[in-house]
Amino acid sequence: MASTKKKRVRVPVVKKSYWHLYSLQSLESEKLVKIVNKILKREYVLIK
Repeated sequence: MASTKKKRVRVPVVKKSYWHLYSLQSLESEKLVKIVNKILKREYVLIK
């Protein structure tokens, strides 16, 4: 019986563009500032 190897499909990493208020609470202050600035520039979307 021959063994068959399965190919692993690589899924590309998608940049997170939607942020929830609860996920922002756990961020470090520097990263929080960067994300909030992008939300204000409308590059990211804030989910309530």
